Amino acid sequence: MKITIRVKSIYGLETYYPACPAAELFAKIAGTKTLTSHALADIRALGYEIAVKTDAPKVLRALAIVE
Repeated sequence: MKITIRVKSIYGLETYYPACPAAELFAKIAGTKTLTSHALADIRALGYEIAVKTDAPKVLRALAIVE
């Protein structure tokens, strides 16, 4: 089982946003819009793999590395 999250830096702090329905359900259960590092550790302890979705293609396009 796997969930996907997005990592954003908000005022220098890493914030973990759900990026799939299962991750959104975990955030809903926690009563939050984001997932804490403690929540992610508990989710991992339940046997879930945590994948991080990146916006790398946008960054590469902005740097004119990829069209």
